[in-house]
Amino acid sequence: MSQPIRLSAEAALTALLEHPHYRYRGCAPDPDDPRVAAGDNSVSVDAWQAPDVDGGELREVREAREAAAIDVCVGCPVMVQCLAYGSSLTPEGRLPEPYAILGGRTALERTKALVRERQAAPVAVSEPVPVEQLRTEQKLAVLRGLAQHAEPERVAVAAGLGDGLEGLRTAKWQIARLKTQLGLPKTATRAELLEAAVDRGLLDRSEVAAAAAGPGAAVPAGSSLRRPKRRRGSRGRVQTLRVLSPAVRITPDQLPLFDLDQAAGASVTTLYPTSSLETAA
Repeated sequence: MSQPIRLSAEAALTALLEHPHYRYRGCAPDPDDPRVAAGDNSVSVDAWQAPDVDGGELREVREAREAAAIDVCVGCPVMVQCLAYGSSLTPEGRLPEPYAILGGRTALERTKALVRERQAAPVAVSEPVPVEQLRTEQKLAVLRGLAQHAEPERVAVAAGLGDGLEGLRTAKWQIARLKTQLGLPKTATRAELLEAAVDRGLLDRSEVAAAAAGPGAAVPAGSSLRRPKRRRGSRGRVQTLRVLSPAVRITPDQLPLFDLDQAAGASVTTLYPTSSLETAA
């Protein structure tokens, strides 16, 4: 199902105000009594807006007020144009009237519709960058390490980044950057990233095939990775231990990339020392 087209708030408001029947709208003040609506003299002109009173409004009173206002909207000659304005977006991507009833829809209904639309929208994928920008020494080293290993710690060591926390973070950051720069979604798997790297000429297919057949491509048969255990070393440093337990064999194609959302969204200046990222650039 295609997403509805939302006009800009300015264009939608202009179309509403310039409609030949706008002057006959149901919520307009009655000429004989400006306190009530022209569409129904039993409905206050304030029924379309949330009341500005201390302590709010009782639920029963609010529901009755909204129902009366919506009944007037249904018979309004500019209901469609009013709803288009109420569903339009400001330059900041927000609804122009976040509290009013417009076009027979409450503010909550219009907000929920916008949220559903954005959640259903496909995830935007960035365009791949020129391959020359990907041919840095560190990116190529990380790709070669990823072709050999599924575990981020081993990728970092194979890429020459070291076995410490700094090397691990740099490896994760580079993998997240490679996914973006190769035009892949954040949810891309390890196999999809390697395939994209081969297609762009960053890796040779024989390298990936040889690594898949080697001992580093998968955990030994009959084992799988558990959550790492942590203990304190002799000098008080926290050490990470990788524990193996009997389970199903894990292959590179079955393993998704490790969780990189946090690394991809983190501030580079606070997460990594400058020296590590100068090589990454």
